[in-house]
Amino acid sequence: MRLKLSFELEKPELDINYRKSLISFIKHSVEEYDKELFNTLYEKGKTTKKTFTFAPILNHPKFKEEKVFLEGTGFYLIFSAYNYEYALHLLNSFIKQKNKKFHLNQNSMTLINLTVIPETAIRENNINIKMSSPLIVREHNRETLKDMYYSFEKTEKFNEYIRINILEQMKAEKLDSNLLEGFEIKPINAKKTVVKVYEYSIECSIGTFCLEGKQELLDYLYKSGIGSKKAMGFGLFEIV
Repeated sequence: MRLKLSFELEKPELDINYRKSLISFIKHSVEEYDKELFNTLYEKGKTTKKTFTFAPILNHPKFKEEKVFLEGTGFYLIFSAYNYEYALHLLNSFIKQKNKKFHLNQNSMTLINLTVIPETAIRENNINIKMSSPLIVREHNRETLKDMYYSFEKTEKFNEYIRINILEQMKAEKLDSNLLEGFEIKPINAKKTVVKVYEYSIECSIGTFCLEGKQELLDYLYKSGIGSKKAMGFGLFEIV
């Protein structure tokens, strides 16, 4: 299920780390709707794989120091989830927040409209995609607990760890790992960029890519997002 959440800001600006505010809104919405679901997703001390992703779409953003300045007070969020029943709960949690002011740092945002967007049916084994939010590929060292991040420019590491990131996410949905056989991602018109995630600056990729693989896998990636940190607003793409 794919949703469009339209927001109105009190002032036409956001903190540079605006994804943190959007995550807080999602968590607040879920907690008010269903505390059991909230505890499942966000239990302290436990990392739960979340099979949803989102992309904030800002109106002509201008990044200056610790602020992002927008043209006008409106912006919207594209939200996507693979599991339909799970998505319905999230949809209902957002509906309960409609027209309620959500406070930010010296600002506020209000959800003013919410619509379900038709999804694109995938009928081929290759699709061209455009990233709506940056693609993060992460290598996690379990011994040192340190992370490394790779844009498409670091071809060998990028190709290796994007498969690992996808496989880890598939396990959360109990999907057959054999679906990953034959998967490839090829840059078409891609760019390396750096994004702020909490206190970290992370190397990632934007632009267009070609995905090749089994239709079931491509459908899963389209609905759940691709790569790492999807539930923090990364990895959502459109089919072009």
